[in-house]
Amino acid sequence: MVKSLLSIALISGAVFFAGCSNNLARFSLASTGSLPVKMEKGGDIVTGKDCRTYILFWGIGNANNRVSGAVADALNVAAKKGEPSDALQNVDISYSSWSAFFFGRDCFIAKGQPVTVKH
Repeated sequence: MVKSLLSIALISGAVFFAGCSNNLARFSLASTGSLPVKMEKGGDIVTGKDCRTYILFWGIGNANNRVSGAVADALNVAAKKGEPSDALQNVDISYSSWSAFFFGRDCFIAKGQPVTVKH
């Protein structure tokens, strides 16, 4: 009896104290101020998203590098507009989510001006 209660307690503890970690972004360059990098002026501000859907609290889709995915999507949007770029400047990263009972979705959103680095 004591062994079975101990087993149940250990399993319950493992379920309640389980966790996970995710890598949210991978940047080649990040700064909070101006840097002396030579860039050609880009176009209009573009927006990119990296979203993940949840069904019964389980995430479906990529859980790693989601901020980087949003930046890559914004650069793809710029390329589709005819403005192929190397990077974004004046970047704003935001997060949004919603859920309805057992279904939900969350997104990382990157907004910025596409620029091309001079070589």
